[in-house]
Amino acid sequence: MPKSVTQYSLLISCPGDIKEEITSVEECVKQFNTLYSDALGIEIVTKHWRKNSFAQSGGKPQELLNKQFVNDCDTAVAIMWTRFGTPTDEYGSGTEEEVEIMLSSEKQVFMYFSDKPLSPSQLNSDEYKKVQAFKERYKDRGLYFTYTSREDFKTLFFAHLSQYFLSEKRVAEVKKERNAELKLVGINALRRIDDAAHVMDFLPDVEITKDQYIDKINSLIQDISAMKLVKQNEQMKGISTLSFSLSKSVTISENDRKLIQAIADTLKIDLSENFFNLGNLSQSTIPSGIFGGGPLEGTSQEKLKYKKIEELTETISKCLSWAPIETAFSGKKCIKLALQNYGTAIDEDVEITLLFPRNCLITLKDFPVFDNDEMGYLLNECDMEEMFGIGSTSEYLDYSASIINRHFTPHMRSSTTFPGYTPDYSDDYINELEDVFCYSVFEEGDLCIVKLKVEYIKHNTTIAFPSVIFIQDAFSSIDYTITSKNSPEVTQGKIAIE
Repeated sequence: MPKSVTQYSLLISCPGDIKEEITSVEECVKQFNTLYSDALGIEIVTKHWRKNSFAQSGGKPQELLNKQFVNDCDTAVAIMWTRFGTPTDEYGSGTEEEVEIMLSSEKQVFMYFSDKPLSPSQLNSDEYKKVQAFKERYKDRGLYFTYTSREDFKTLFFAHLSQYFLSEKRVAEVKKERNAELKLVGINALRRIDDAAHVMDFLPDVEITKDQYIDKINSLIQDISAMKLVKQNEQMKGISTLSFSLSKSVTISENDRKLIQAIADTLKIDLSENFFNLGNLSQSTIPSGIFGGGPLEGTSQEKLKYKKIEELTETISKCLSWAPIETAFSGKKCIKLALQNYGTAIDEDVEITLLFPRNCLITLKDFPVFDNDEMGYLLNECDMEEMFGIGSTSEYLDYSASIINRHFTPHMRSSTTFPGYTPDYSDDYINELEDVFCYSVFEEGDLCIVKLKVEYIKHNTTIAFPSVIFIQDAFSSIDYTITSKNSPEVTQGKIAIE
């Protein structure tokens, strides 16, 4: 699961004679992150010129290092032994300049001086005098510690690092720095985030509308009408009696003829006498599958016309199933809401409670009623999650982005495998609606209380509600409360309706 972590950079500042202590600092930081990063959301990252600097021209070396990473560090550990370091333009050494930068910015500096044994031949007395002079000056500006071995240093530094970052004050500061801040926002008709929720006409997000179906029907009728076929005498074709007995003539069923004729009459289209003529198209009487007959036999034009009429019949059936659905939602009003985390930390187990005036919403129990064919169309031809849902844009994510581990358990839908069998879609339809409109709704007194759970939301992120909310009566605002795992207080708010 993604985690929200506040990262602090620790500058390692030391002259060239300090080597093994650098490794010790890295080990202490790694141990600290392992122990406390997940629990507190704190991560320490070390910065040192050997691994964080890069080749750059246009300035003095220390000046460039300061710009590259020193100035941005949050804390520093400074370590000295016998060498003071290379002078800079303004200070006796780079280490001294880095310490001064941190102290002048009122940042924490962990200061250590090594008392490890050293052979006299390795000692530079002038350098060591500078170290001692710096040590004397520093004692009036903060605490420093001495150590006599690598293990001694490692024990001291880890203790000091932990005391600083785990102090009650520091932990409180970290928590304050990384809070989730949750509120509700609206989504307008242009699919942009707004402080208010906007009442808008519901426009189902479907692949094809009733008008598009009618356009397709008109186009298919024109194509079929242009295909003029003539039925020839079997003897003229030279077909043998045996060949003829193994195939049967293909015609359009009476029911399909009536359906097409009825739609043509409704659309005021005249069908020619030749419209249903398939020429000499036939079908082998030898079955090629469990339910179907044999392959079609005829010219490519005859086969194409038959396929076009089949497509026309199917399109009309879909149009007749979709039209009442579109009509049922025509003129319906809705609002679109989203949860926004404008804080600096993630949040989880969010519960949103919305207070609506009673009878102003269209809930599932008030949903339009459809017959079995129409419910089947919605289940088999439409993606109801897309139809009623709120899709992602560059400004917000769809609701599925809040689900950590989506365990999809498909409902066992009624089978449509057997020809001529139409299942009862009512249970499947209700299950699908409840999946899409995954709100809990309660009516108490004059209120309609709607609850929604959001499993997870990243910082600086907006998550759309799983679906539109249908409304039937006007109201001016929605009072809401938000509770969550990472926010000890209940957030109360109000969103205006425009």
